Amino acid sequence: MYDFSIEHNAQKINSPETKLFFKEVSSSYFNDNYRAAVVTLYSVVIVDILGKLETLYDMYSDPAAEAILDQIRGLQAANSVGSEWEKVLVEEVKTRTNLLNNIDHARILSLRGDRHLCAHPVLDRGDKLYTPNRETVAAHIRNMLESVLQKPVILSKKILKVILVDIAANASILIGEELEKYVQSKYLQNLDSITEVAIFKELWKFVFRLEDEESSVNRDLNYRLLTLLYKKNFVVCDQKIKEESKYYSTVANLPETMSLIVDFLANHGELYQDFTADFKLLLTNFVLASPNAVMVCWFLEGDFVKHLAKLKLEIPKDFGMSQWPYDADSHAYETLIKMAEAKGYVSQISDFIAWRYPAVRGFDEADRVFNDILKPHIDILSDAQLTKICADTNTNGQAYGRKKATGDHKFLKSVIESRPMGTGFSFSAYRNVFR
Repeated sequence: MYDFSIEHNAQKINSPETKLFFKEVSSSYFNDNYRAAVVTLYSVVIVDILGKLETLYDMYSDPAAEAILDQIRGLQAANSVGSEWEKVLVEEVKTRTNLLNNIDHARILSLRGDRHLCAHPVLDRGDKLYTPNRETVAAHIRNMLESVLQKPVILSKKILKVILVDIAANASILIGEELEKYVQSKYLQNLDSITEVAIFKELWKFVFRLEDEESSVNRDLNYRLLTLLYKKNFVVCDQKIKEESKYYSTVANLPETMSLIVDFLANHGELYQDFTADFKLLLTNFVLASPNAVMVCWFLEGDFVKHLAKLKLEIPKDFGMSQWPYDADSHAYETLIKMAEAKGYVSQISDFIAWRYPAVRGFDEADRVFNDILKPHIDILSDAQLTKICADTNTNGQAYGRKKATGDHKFLKSVIESRPMGTGFSFSAYRNVFR
């Protein structure tokens, strides 16, 4: 106990009510009233467990918590002075929720045994009331703080369904970052990392495997929740995926599930090597049939820069597509650019953007590429890259010959003029671009 401070750890108790009750425990302990400390500690533990169950039911409509509370109320009504319900409470909570593990359960039983000796007139061989020693009481206090009192309201095994139903019902207001704020405030702040990772694993099935109507309707929303849980626990989640590769590699071969797994791996491509060979075959076949997937699946190359080089070969060949769409959409390009910036490949993605516009092969494509890809990111381009755009565009009639080219290239000119390079820049050298 030399490295464990009761007073310091008492401040980590989650429930304000429990924290107040615990003061009586610590007061008894520090005043050498060890019997009183043990008896009070056991009562505080029981009250805290009841409080956690009530929170689970009141805040989350947790069915397991509701069932246990109803059972305990029934036992109390049948015998208002008995304590049998306390035993039932501990056993039911251990069996039907994630509040107590085997070690927690064993510690409570040990405390209950000493509490029985301290609270009843049981005499030892010396005809004295049983009094536990200081070390025993200190151990009980530490065990209960760690096993029960300091624990957040760990949700029961069925709580994932509660969360999914809740966010589905409120999907219309959980736009963008609002989902994270909502889930964090209502659920995740009451969870520890172990439970969050367990929910991540179970949620993986809802997002990538199940094909029922409810799962299909809410798949995108549930995927956003999955990525939130991953972001909070990525180190442990990565390890779990590696250790349980078969589980995580089992996905439904549907366009919507494959699109989401592509998005997940595009952002966490280092995990690709941990998936099974059959999964990789399934994924590769899907990617080859989708320009959007090809655009972001850098992990298939194993190197982001090599991936950009490959895209410069695939885009002029319509990604090998024999029918529309022949190119990735603007969202896929935006995803690629964001990934590059996040990985520190700003120079390389700037080169790609500077190449992409002059490489267009049609008026409509030129309109889209300029306004959706070049224009939003033109500020990250270097002077040399802007000059290259001018030079290469000057030789491509599909870029400079379209109706919108005049207005678009006026914007390009204004960007150049806003930089020091604009002084003395030879716009006349690119007559097709700047008419």
